[in-house]
Amino acid sequence: MKTNFKSFLLLCLFFASINYAQTKIIVKGNVVESSGIPLPYVNVYVENTLDGAMSDEDGSFTFSTDSDTTITIIASMVGYKSEKKVFEVKPGNKEINVEFGLAPDTIELEEAVVMGSSFSSEKEKGIIISSMEVMMTPGGAADIYQSLKTMPGLTNVSESAELYVRGGDPIETVTIIDQASIYHPYTYESSYGGLFSNLNTAAVDAMYFSSGGFSTKYGNVLSGVLDISTKNEPINQRFDLGISMAALQLNAEIPIVDNKFGMRIFGMQSFTKPIMWLNGELDEFTTTPSSNNITALISYKYSETGRMKFTGIFAADAQGVKIRRAEYSGAFNGNSNTNFYNFQLNDVLFENTFIKSSVSFSQFENLWRLGVLDLDQTDGTYKLRMDLETTFSKQLKMDYGIEGEMRNQHYVGAIPESEFDIRPDAEKVVLDAEIIGQRIGVYGELTFNNIVGIKKLHAIAGVRSDHFPQLNLTSFDPRFGLVYKLSAKSNFRFAWGIFHQLPDTRLFVPTDGNPDLNSMKAEHFVFSYEYRGNKNNSIRLELFQKDYTDLPLEDENINYNNDGFGYARGLDFVLKGDLPFNLDGWLSYGYINTKRKWMDFDKLTSSGFDITHNLSMILKYNINAMWQIGLNVKYSSGRPFTPIESSEYLADRKIYEPLYGANNSERYPDYKRVDLRVTHLNQLFGKYFAVFYLEGLNILNINNLFGYTYSTDYKQKEKVLSYFGRRTIVIGTSISI
Repeated sequence: MKTNFKSFLLLCLFFASINYAQTKIIVKGNVVESSGIPLPYVNVYVENTLDGAMSDEDGSFTFSTDSDTTITIIASMVGYKSEKKVFEVKPGNKEINVEFGLAPDTIELEEAVVMGSSFSSEKEKGIIISSMEVMMTPGGAADIYQSLKTMPGLTNVSESAELYVRGGDPIETVTIIDQASIYHPYTYESSYGGLFSNLNTAAVDAMYFSSGGFSTKYGNVLSGVLDISTKNEPINQRFDLGISMAALQLNAEIPIVDNKFGMRIFGMQSFTKPIMWLNGELDEFTTTPSSNNITALISYKYSETGRMKFTGIFAADAQGVKIRRAEYSGAFNGNSNTNFYNFQLNDVLFENTFIKSSVSFSQFENLWRLGVLDLDQTDGTYKLRMDLETTFSKQLKMDYGIEGEMRNQHYVGAIPESEFDIRPDAEKVVLDAEIIGQRIGVYGELTFNNIVGIKKLHAIAGVRSDHFPQLNLTSFDPRFGLVYKLSAKSNFRFAWGIFHQLPDTRLFVPTDGNPDLNSMKAEHFVFSYEYRGNKNNSIRLELFQKDYTDLPLEDENINYNNDGFGYARGLDFVLKGDLPFNLDGWLSYGYINTKRKWMDFDKLTSSGFDITHNLSMILKYNINAMWQIGLNVKYSSGRPFTPIESSEYLADRKIYEPLYGANNSERYPDYKRVDLRVTHLNQLFGKYFAVFYLEGLNILNINNLFGYTYSTDYKQKEKVLSYFGRRTIVIGTSISI
């Protein structure tokens, strides 16, 4: 193993030495439409070579090439006429600046029609949330999930990174990385959820998030989708070193063969003991939380249009938290490991068809220990996916694809027989359950522009089907979207669709579940108005209705049936961009009313995700080019919970049993939190870019509740504070070399 690694390293250095021994010239510039609007994702390259790059969101591009007396640079994109420019390279010339203006071709397609609501780093896919905004969001820990939770449509149920989308359980939202599904994308997973993402934000090239009414491309999910694309091969060599009171990070971007082959490696090791010591939280832990993460990207551009890419994520974490319960006080010990591998290939077929395909494997291992609880979980997923996009004409485009997935979940250990008794010698249920599931999904979708002769009226319609061979279940999901553009900056949207998803796979275990359960079903209705002044400024108001049917419901005879139902309805509002007083950021508000009759809810009841009001405000003020102040203000209504009204003493077990009131009939106090971040940008020794920051989490020291713990007889209760129940100060820096 060591010999192979050394050989690989020597090979990389060999290629690098060849690369840097040649004389290079930098090519940079911009690509715009004939109307002057910047064009992203244009393929710009040197003729008869693989040297080139794709233009970014503002139409700009940069790459290097071997110097020659004459070079021909081409800009091409499906839907536009290619443009070619010839340059004479003079001795000593180290840079070429070139501007392209592409005219529409016969298969021009107008701006993409997106169904339902969305946030993205790409302007065609909804309100823009860039990677830089994720990195700089106060209190977001540079984490995609924590930053997304500041947007409407996401309910602030807890401080975990899990995404509660419009009244949906976190398992109703899926994360996709380069076409591969990852079902455990979090660190520090516990019954309270996971705190942060396992994917380093610096590895993200583009992201798309939808909170409802999404297209047939996504299946076996009821509520939301987070679709992430990672970065390709780097152009320039770069190293980033980051250190704070909570973690050490080292990122490397290494071109091996210019504009063809390269790698990116992102490493992180957390050590939370210093920050716990500074903020007086050490007494809450028996083992201070720690984690490590390596994200690796290896990309090879094998032709002008083709690229192969490997993505690997390796993550592990551990924690020991003191737990105080009515019947038992002890330490919760948990650790988890995540391994994720994905190989992806992209190319253009027949000039008007773009194909993306991937094969992936991910495995998650988790261990929980608390009193009698002694549970090991493994979850492995194999997946093969292919997506195609064919542009037929100015009015018509088709997206279609197929995916196959096999998921194997295994639970081994013991869980308490009674939820109120977790003592080490309590009665327990021994588990050794393996659940193997297979899924085959196919979809097709047509996008129509200027339909029925009405200019600016666009539609998208499609259907998908998911088949589960072992369960003998098949679902058919038609979906439809309509967009009317009032102007170049504003539009009305309507989306409707049927969505199916399997219930939690543990409910299919024959011992205490029902192997004959059907898929859950949701019907979405989404109406929205959006105005986008420019890339940075936008406003959106959206109304939504979700109707749930076929939800799992407890049954005395067969454990569970599909007689459950429910709904979620509400509105979302977001204002993003330049604000008065030289501020920028975004303000989001969400209102929701959601109820379900499912699981052990014997009547229509507010779900645990029914957070009526959710308000987030991200404000950033640039004092000058080197100093920035950021503020993150959060407010949400209290979370519903089921109260304990009294207790009964069980003499044979020498323990009190809590007696509960009506399901979710009370609410915790409203949640309030303010995070503050001061950022300083500078250059060390005149050449190394550096970022220094001071961050205060819950700067007002507001005592938000996580829940209650009770005395032995449940007559007295004590507050359990949230993760950020105390003011927490973090100091850190990042240096680029």
